[in-house]
Amino acid sequence: MGHRFESVRRILKFSNLDSAGTVGIIWTGHDYPVFVSLVKVLEQKRIKWTDLCFTDDKNVLKPVNRISKKDFSFLGRPKSALVLNFINTEFDLLLDISLSSSIYAQVIRGLSKASLKAGWSNAVPDFFDFRIDVSKRPEPVFLVEQLTHYLSDIKTKET
Repeated sequence: MGHRFESVRRILKFSNLDSAGTVGIIWTGHDYPVFVSLVKVLEQKRIKWTDLCFTDDKNVLKPVNRISKKDFSFLGRPKSALVLNFINTEFDLLLDISLSSSIYAQVIRGLSKASLKAGWSNAVPDFFDFRIDVSKRPEPVFLVEQLTHYLSDIKTKET
């Protein structure tokens, strides 16, 4: 699978929350309140978003795009149209708030064609272009607070 990560073609471009038009969000079902707070920020900024929620729980309130290990082959390759479409979408930003090191999260992060991939600093393997250090507070709520803060404050050439 490693050679597939190396062959991903994408245009690396830094976007902040003022310049991004599209965002892909990776999250887990037990972090629903954090996901909702992130979506509110994105919607206030009129950013179109799409999500993938890792969960086997059918009672999670809103993940339209619920995925589980059933969406991947035995070797961890994506096999569902939902995952393949997400990976092939050229988002301005990919925000991974899952804090997951599962093979499934790694595959999505590694194969995503997003222009900028943002997440946490101790992810292994690290496919992120922009990282937040969550080692002292490894919680999705802290990660989202920091991502929205820095991605709102950092200026790009366009802003």
